Amino acid sequence: MKVGLRVPMFGWRATPDHIEAHARAAEAHGFDSLWVSDHVVMPRQHDSEHRAPFKVEEAFLEPLATMAFLAAVTERVELGVSVLVVPMRQPVLHAKILASLDHLAGGRVILGAGIGWAREEFEVLSMPWDRRGRRTDEMLQLYRAFWTGEPVDFGGEFHRVDGWISRPVPPRRLPIWMGGNSPQQFRRAARWGDGWISRGAEAPLLRKHIGMLHEAAEAEGRDPAELTVAIHSHVVITADGMEQAAEGLAALREVGVQHALTTVDFRETDRVPELIERFGRDHLAELQQD
Repeated sequence: MKVGLRVPMFGWRATPDHIEAHARAAEAHGFDSLWVSDHVVMPRQHDSEHRAPFKVEEAFLEPLATMAFLAAVTERVELGVSVLVVPMRQPVLHAKILASLDHLAGGRVILGAGIGWAREEFEVLSMPWDRRGRRTDEMLQLYRAFWTGEPVDFGGEFHRVDGWISRPVPPRRLPIWMGGNSPQQFRRAARWGDGWISRGAEAPLLRKHIGMLHEAAEAEGRDPAELTVAIHSHVVITADGMEQAAEGLAALREVGVQHALTTVDFRETDRVPELIERFGRDHLAELQQD
């Protein structure tokens, strides 16, 4: 199993120095990937049952800009976003940005893609909320088409492209991991993606969702083994909880997770490199065994 580490994205910890320290320590001590998350704006009040994981008055960094920073201070680790709300973006420009980022990062980008949960965020960006699923379908097709570097002809409900070309081409097939637990997201993962990324599910529900993903893959004529199973876990690495964190990640591996995202206790800001080093030295190799 691969193990990734989330970097500080919001609040007073989201500084160049803290992020760079996080990134360099993670790469030096064996972590496989670094991860960011996504919001553009957030109202003080909204109607969704979900809640933002940060105070709306705090700074929240733009994810792709942060990934570019991470690419500049690392050489080996993969760089992912969990998850980017793709239907809030313009697909042609966004395909270009992602391809450029992957080109500059040397083929290390992973796109975790979601459809969003905050209606108000769509409204302030003048994007249609009620049709975000259908827009996502078209966007995924456009990403794949533009990333070939060949002329693209596409006529959809929302977008029309007549012979346009966008380069550079990503150095590898840029992985798309769909986020979310709906049948539609499993279908998108199987039809256009390379994996699926869950968010903090317990083992029984995670097993159920992996089964749904595999069924969707078979319905699309794909081998389920082609799709990576990942999780944006609730496991936190703390000074006094190294063993518990390792056990939590090992339990995810037993369920079938192939790439797990974890977090270092951000309250230990000055000790983050030390905590990353300890966990890497004492636990990572065993977790990363097949």
